[in-house]
Amino acid sequence: MKPAVTSAARFSAPPAGALLLVALLLLLGLWIYWPGIQGPALLDDRSSVLVIDDLKNRPELAFDYIFGDKSGALGRSVSMASFVLERMFLDEGISGGKKINIVLHLLNGVLVIWLFWLLFRYLDVPGYRVLAALLGAVWLLHPLLVSTVLYVVQRMAMLATFFMLLASISYLYWRFSLIAGRPGAWRFLPVPVFLVIALLSKENAIVLVPVLLLMEALCLRFAGDQGEVIPWLRKLSYGLIVSGAVVLLSILLIKWDFLAGRFHGRAFSMEERLLTEARIVWDYAFQWVYPGVARMGLYHDDFVLSRNLLEPASTVFAVLAWILVAIVGVALLRWQAGRWFVFGACWFLLGHSVESTVLPLELYFEHRNYFPSIGLVLAAGALFAAIVKKWPEPKAPLLVCTGVGVLLLSLLTSSQVQIWSNRSLLLLSQLNGHPESARANIDMATELARLGQIEAARNYSKRAYEASANPAGLQERSGDYEIRNLALSCIADSGVPVAQIDELGREDPDRPFSSVTTLLALVRLLQDDSCPQFDRTGFADRLAEIFLVEDFRHKASANIYSNLAVLENALQRYDNAYAYAERFLVLSPYNTRGLLMKLHFATALGKVESAQSVIATLQDMEEQGKLTVGERQTLALYLEQ
Repeated sequence: MKPAVTSAARFSAPPAGALLLVALLLLLGLWIYWPGIQGPALLDDRSSVLVIDDLKNRPELAFDYIFGDKSGALGRSVSMASFVLERMFLDEGISGGKKINIVLHLLNGVLVIWLFWLLFRYLDVPGYRVLAALLGAVWLLHPLLVSTVLYVVQRMAMLATFFMLLASISYLYWRFSLIAGRPGAWRFLPVPVFLVIALLSKENAIVLVPVLLLMEALCLRFAGDQGEVIPWLRKLSYGLIVSGAVVLLSILLIKWDFLAGRFHGRAFSMEERLLTEARIVWDYAFQWVYPGVARMGLYHDDFVLSRNLLEPASTVFAVLAWILVAIVGVALLRWQAGRWFVFGACWFLLGHSVESTVLPLELYFEHRNYFPSIGLVLAAGALFAAIVKKWPEPKAPLLVCTGVGVLLLSLLTSSQVQIWSNRSLLLLSQLNGHPESARANIDMATELARLGQIEAARNYSKRAYEASANPAGLQERSGDYEIRNLALSCIADSGVPVAQIDELGREDPDRPFSSVTTLLALVRLLQDDSCPQFDRTGFADRLAEIFLVEDFRHKASANIYSNLAVLENALQRYDNAYAYAERFLVLSPYNTRGLLMKLHFATALGKVESAQSVIATLQDMEEQGKLTVGERQTLALYLEQ
């Protein structure tokens, strides 16, 4: 098959009019998104971004944050480096983080338009310049992406997409050089470099490999100089596609039990997750085509789990619909425009193949669409090409309709940004859109407690506890509910009856608490003495009755004991704190934080032998390079004593 582009002249610079259109669309995006910088910190923002200390005075700790993050298998050092550099040179708190995210989103919009421009031009799509700009704007200004852009920690997904797009564009330029008869392995070098950086931003960037292979097989068609097929490229591409599919299928078959076993901490099985995701991915697609902004946002823990194909009944229809998509996709491979459409659909599905399949992750998050949704826009471009290549007359009306669609999406996105720019509006929006969401009810309870409305706060706390029974939700225990109510009383500076503390953990004494974050929130309030009316000593005594027992291994997770040690340290009750630190280390051996806690408490209690034993362990770990800069500095303080 002869490629549509055979001359290097076809790859000349874009005209000024097209660049002006792109510039106007970017300004529109900036104008729409900028109010979002006033929005609040959210969920993981607090644990991944706001925990970074003042690095201007202690820059040596920067590497600890960059390489110490454990949120992904590869550490996500590139993403963490962006947060560290922001803290060192911008330091505007969560507002500064949102500013950077907005700028990064605009840059990604430029790359999406650039990618579309190159691909549509090569495929000889009529009106490709305007089409690329408008479809890129559809992606840039779609309301489904607001929850990614204005949720600072999701810079990880945005950075991964940034480098994946750079890798895709680099791949196209390498291929165009082959088509133009200018081979050179060095031209391909940016592709693996950008891929590695993308992987260090977020691991699901690995999906770029099959995306590029399918781009080659379905769009570029292994074309070389003079339109001839490049045999080695065809063999390599098909070989990698087939071998990759065989390897993945083999891993699934061999490791099925292992993968299923990783769901022991979830309220759903791997099979249930796969069935549920069949519905969720359809929901993502429908939200893209027909946005329902009322239920867009952070919280989707009210999504109904698929227990089997018939529960709920929509599960079987979702699965059958995916089978139909596969059949239609195979049939479309006979036509050129059909292959382009299939490529867009495959981009979308491959983009979801990591986070929406066999990993024991939560079920539904909108930010998972940031990269995959580019495929849906590509599929729309394929439909446009199929129509205007056969009937050129509708080209202008279709482009006008696409422009109108961009404006309508902009209005929806603008309304979403306004909501995300105000904490109270965001809480109300999440609760209205997801009244059965445990997280949305918890947020509302906390907000009401801040306003001093303790009874209303407790009502929403109860609703959250009832909603948490949803398998897609938090799965709270009664003790978590009781702890949250104590925290709400603390926030509202309302008195807590002694009987309320005495009743803690009595309903489920074997394992009263499961939520580390709920307990930590209360411990931090007590540590800061935020509620002087609260009986901190009585609360600590009750927890000691529950947890300072011989059979403690199944009472709670390791981090629960860590939080309890922090509480006792605040009360300067080092005996109890030491006992909790020991339990923490039994459940999490050689945990550096636990060892340093034990060293602190042993020193405070004058337990010389215990302190020396911990110091010896930490020194061994230091020699093995297992301590961060901050941990080495802390250890040095004890060695000086």
